[in-house]
Amino acid sequence: MRILKLLLWPASYAALAILSGAWHPALAQEHSAVVIFYETGFLAEGSAAPSQAQMENILPRARFATADKLAGELGDPATRLLVLPYGSAFPEESWAAIYGFVQGGGNLLVLGGRPFTRAEYRDAAGWHLREYAVRFTRPLMIDQYQTTPGSEGLSFQTNPEVTLQPPAFAWKQAFSPVIRLSAADLYNRGGAAGSIDAQVDTLAWGVKSARRMAAPLLQIDHYRNIFSGGRWIFLAAEVGPEFYGNAQNGALIGALAQQAMQGSEEFTARPAVPLYLPGEPVELNVLWHPAKPAAAPAIRISTYAEGEESNAEVTTVTLNPAENILLPAPKSKGLHMIKAELLDGDKVHAIYHSAYWIRDEEFLRHGARLTTNRDYFEQDGKPLAVAGTTYMASDVQRLYFEHPNVYVWNQDLALIHDANLNMIRAGWWTGWDKFCDENGQPYERTLRTVEAYLMTAHKYGLPVQFNFFAFLPEVLGGANPYLDPEAVRRQQTLVSTVVARFHDLPTWRGI
Repeated sequence: MRILKLLLWPASYAALAILSGAWHPALAQEHSAVVIFYETGFLAEGSAAPSQAQMENILPRARFATADKLAGELGDPATRLLVLPYGSAFPEESWAAIYGFVQGGGNLLVLGGRPFTRAEYRDAAGWHLREYAVRFTRPLMIDQYQTTPGSEGLSFQTNPEVTLQPPAFAWKQAFSPVIRLSAADLYNRGGAAGSIDAQVDTLAWGVKSARRMAAPLLQIDHYRNIFSGGRWIFLAAEVGPEFYGNAQNGALIGALAQQAMQGSEEFTARPAVPLYLPGEPVELNVLWHPAKPAAAPAIRISTYAEGEESNAEVTTVTLNPAENILLPAPKSKGLHMIKAELLDGDKVHAIYHSAYWIRDEEFLRHGARLTTNRDYFEQDGKPLAVAGTTYMASDVQRLYFEHPNVYVWNQDLALIHDANLNMIRAGWWTGWDKFCDENGQPYERTLRTVEAYLMTAHKYGLPVQFNFFAFLPEVLGGANPYLDPEAVRRQQTLVSTVVARFHDLPTWRGI
């Protein structure tokens, strides 16, 4: 299973138009697809709630529904978005209708708090909040929320990877969800990876001393299996009453509602392999799965050597799902970036960044040498006190060899380096059938992925402990990982081939 505690990870959004007052008329026709839960006397928790008049101004054609009417409104095929404006609180009696709506791919916008942690019930005396619980978040694949700092003392930073750039706003505290992004294991073994069923994207951060401390706005796109097609946007923070009295924030909420109504959208543009030899053309695999069927869009591809975006080579093509995009071989070695932009007419609808290496033997084999003595690691003969972390990838977790993205690795390892960690542990946790053939011989793509990973780590001076078999050796078609001679032989073939290729590198150790 893939599990993510959200603070850092980016992806793509539609553009935000900063409006004053009500929605732009071109968007108003879709407001009737929005249902806002609103009930007189309902208690907000974890954040201030807007008044009905404020929500009417922000979404003028939305339909308001009390708890008694909510099930009927959510059962209407025209309903595309449910807005819950009471922070952590929601009507307990409407839970079955809400869950059925999102399970069927319905879209969701929650304003404030820790969504679905405070159920609210009513009796003759009125509405009452139940205690904090994860009873209702667990079916939504959310394990818990962790409290992060308020905006005071933090700088507001938008996500440069996305087109949506919200205006700065204040919050008292934010809440990062620990969320499960897979509904099922891909392999029947301990530590298996899960399918990529959902993606969490950060819209804005609170930053202090170049470190991301809070993520008050986030988006969850559900690609497949449970909740397929749905997009959830959480203002996962405590905001004060003044938040809704600000016209700029009202425009932001309107834009978030429009964004949520579009439904999930999966868009990636990755090189076929993460490392190429000098002179080889680059093959780009593009994946685009919108929630709503649409005509094939145009894609603008910009490629450039790291740090030379002003010299990018740009090409625009119409997406053909049956064909990969071929890019000319770059003229220099090293790290090269790819920026893919999904175009809606002349506007950028979504962005995806990837990268690849051009083989540079001199770079890879130069640097401080990692060795071991009887008791500890040494670097160039000096003791190395290890302060490290296990790292795979922030976008696809344990599937980082099946879906490698050097751009993500480069960003993540820069953060690890800047946090003063000095070693990483990586390796294969699952899916060995994707790395080698039936005899245990690794594919060339696998070896190039190892090389690209090691080059990225070497760029930041991070030695790598590489685990070939995490938890338990893979049988590779045999019967027993320890006692079957055929399984052991295949394991040896896999390990020895990788070691033969990289044994003389200064900064890695295979385990």
